[in-house]
Amino acid sequence: MVAAELLRQQSKRQEYAERRNRNVSFFTLKQLAPWEVVDGEMLEEGYASEDAMPSGKMREVCPYCTNTPLALILRHKHVKRAHLFCQNCTRCFDALFPDGTSALAIGAVMLP
Repeated sequence: MVAAELLRQQSKRQEYAERRNRNVSFFTLKQLAPWEVVDGEMLEEGYASEDAMPSGKMREVCPYCTNTPLALILRHKHVKRAHLFCQNCTRCFDALFPDGTSALAIGAVMLP
């Protein structure tokens, strides 16, 4: 009985450790055009818009920049849709579940 309980506890600790592995990406990242996510205007130098305030850093890292965590940008004022943003290369991304639906879209999280 003691061995079975010890095995159960060890299994729970291992599951928790796997969930907390920061190197594992749970989402597929899809690059978005900046005009799809923020209001702005196209200039000869590129797309210009107001700065958006990040809500925090995510575990996902930019696929173009080495170990640069992406920032979560939520809808607010000139931001058209929530997205992930690399502050280093200024690319925008959507996070997709394995079935292809956006993890950042309104209503993407379904409660039981």
